[in-house]
Amino acid sequence: MKVSEGGGLDHEEENIEVLELDITEAMQLVESGGIKDAKTIMLLQYIKLHNIL
Repeated sequence: MKVSEGGGLDHEEENIEVLELDITEAMQLVESGGIKDAKTIMLLQYIKLHNIL
């Protein structure tokens, strides 16, 4: 859950968007190329491999 404003630093031109997806939808986005960030992909794969969700 979002606990503060967040969203990145203006001077670093960070554009951060928080999305809440169920694991099935997130994995479909990985497979279709909708999620491209390696850290996110590895975390989702770890979650699936260890049956965390």
